[in-house]
Amino acid sequence: MNAERLAALFNRDLFATGNGMRVVEVRVGWARAEMEVGAAYMNAVGILQGGAVLTLADLAFAATCNSHGVLAVACQADITYFKAVRGGKLTATGAEVARTRHLSTCVISVVDEAGEKVALFKGVAFIKGTVLGE
Repeated sequence: MNAERLAALFNRDLFATGNGMRVVEVRVGWARAEMEVGAAYMNAVGILQGGAVLTLADLAFAATCNSHGVLAVACQADITYFKAVRGGKLTATGAEVARTRHLSTCVISVVDEAGEKVALFKGVAFIKGTVLGE
């Protein structure tokens, strides 16, 4: 499956796209997703809801671990938040740091428009072996 079709596949994620997130680029072992932070995504204290950052990172993770064209599903995820966000655009860039026959381990960095780190996400996916698109 080529990069454009992979990006299109993950842009069918109704939860992520319904919350203004989209995959903008996919390469083997790498992906990038973005979102514009809006008022609808703020929590009770006026900063971006942590779940929104997690969802953006998870979207980049999904595209990254599936970038080989073989179905992989999350089995572990961890996120660390570094700073509060009140607006602007966020970018989540994922890199696969290890891949075995059954596991894909990825690290996703979420940054703001100034390039400052907002969060760091690590995920492990189980590789099911099913070819995507079948």
